[in-house]
Amino acid sequence: MTASTIRLSVVACACALAALFALHDGSLVAQEPVVDQGAVADQTSAEAQAPAPPQFLTTPARLLALTQAASQQLNYIPGEVIVKFRQGVTPGQQTRALAALRSIPAADQLQWIADRTARISDPADPDSIGMAQNLARQPEVEYAHPNWLLHKQSVPNDTSYAARQWNMTLLDMPRAWDINPGGAGVTVAVIDTGLTSITATYPFKTWDGTAIVTAQMPFAINPDFDAARIAAGRDFVFWNGPVLDSDGHGTHVSGTVAQTTNNSLGYAGMAYGAKLMPLKVCLSFWDIQILQAEFGITGYPPLNAGGCPDSDVVAAIHYAADNGAKVINLSLGGTDPSPSFRDALNYATGRGVFVAMSAGNEFDDGNPTTYPASYGPQVAGAMAVGAVGRSSNRAAYSSTGTFVEIAAPGGDVADGGGNGVVWQMGISYVDYDPAVIIFPRFDRYGSVGYQGTSMASPHVAGLAALLMSQGVTKPAAVEALIAATARDLGAKGRDNDFGAGLIQPRAALRGFGVVR
Repeated sequence: MTASTIRLSVVACACALAALFALHDGSLVAQEPVVDQGAVADQTSAEAQAPAPPQFLTTPARLLALTQAASQQLNYIPGEVIVKFRQGVTPGQQTRALAALRSIPAADQLQWIADRTARISDPADPDSIGMAQNLARQPEVEYAHPNWLLHKQSVPNDTSYAARQWNMTLLDMPRAWDINPGGAGVTVAVIDTGLTSITATYPFKTWDGTAIVTAQMPFAINPDFDAARIAAGRDFVFWNGPVLDSDGHGTHVSGTVAQTTNNSLGYAGMAYGAKLMPLKVCLSFWDIQILQAEFGITGYPPLNAGGCPDSDVVAAIHYAADNGAKVINLSLGGTDPSPSFRDALNYATGRGVFVAMSAGNEFDDGNPTTYPASYGPQVAGAMAVGAVGRSSNRAAYSSTGTFVEIAAPGGDVADGGGNGVVWQMGISYVDYDPAVIIFPRFDRYGSVGYQGTSMASPHVAGLAALLMSQGVTKPAAVEALIAATARDLGAKGRDNDFGAGLIQPRAALRGFGVVR
């Protein structure tokens, strides 16, 4: 894998913002989300003036490294590696191993993210691949790898349910909800770009084209979400304040998992009675823009600036498993192996957490193996999810391989045009499109359509929440039941396009003979 290979899958950036499409004069234009302007709901009347921003979590040095990664199309953060020490290695032995690095850091400078696993940052040595290779040769080290940048895997009785939510009809969700109405009592952690958890306006600094200025940026809770069902989340990358989504991907994914149903606003979620735990691990263009301005850096960052560092995703998986989540959704991925992910998946499932992961959108780009999805078959209770369109055919972009375990609706503009994408209530893209907007706002919502395995994975996460609410509590049993009740597609039996087949929520909820 070369350094120029970009991990496809989060942040208006080097991601596979696969086919977010917008309707303009009846034609489809790629690279924007589909936005229904007639459905935009203005939330400004409910705003509360927020206090001054809390502490930012990304340092100026890391911000510079992230910007460098975007401008040079690197798939890792320059100067950062993840290292796992062998069992029983003492701090003194850790220091000896670290002497292999140019900066010779001490063991007390490590930033621990999991058991025996730490992030090392050396701004003076941007060659993360070389750093990892040097560390991996040390006898005290179990493994070391660059801090890869993941990206989101989307190309980018509710009033719009019947008209647009073909995905829910395809899965026969109304009859599934007859068995389990909404998955109450289960918390689903969505590890992504965030889900705004507060309605407030923040005075963030930004660049207006000529100077750094302070702009009032309004945020609002999705009006199609009951605020009481948004569990306490955490931001791992931007600041220590409330979780805010300035990208839209996390909001859309969360909607498919658990958006409120039986209301007049528009769309339904799979497990509409479950709680959502938003864990923000991805920096968007606007996060980078704000951080630059806050640190006194003039100008605009590259439009593809941002991403989801492996170290923060791993930390979020541990956090979810330790703080009450029973299901995790990871609509993120890339093409570089990360043993730290495999360890994290084993940790989560070992603590009773089922994990759904998007399989990747790279079929037309050489169809490489994607991570962390490729670890799915190795971990009972974690599933790699491929995507189908409204005709149940494999979505053209959906990655294939022996690691694909199950399929769910991800949308495909080639299979139904604008009506073939997955729709949810999302942030109005015209309010924050970084190509044209100088002062963004994130408080207005409308119908937004995306396609990608990012959209398929939350269908499986939502189904897992329904099953856990039904009493199937072991992650491995959830996986077995989902696979056993799937509708076979493609070649007979398990295949590399669809895995076990298309999920069948009603059949899974009626499953018998599975160890609970």
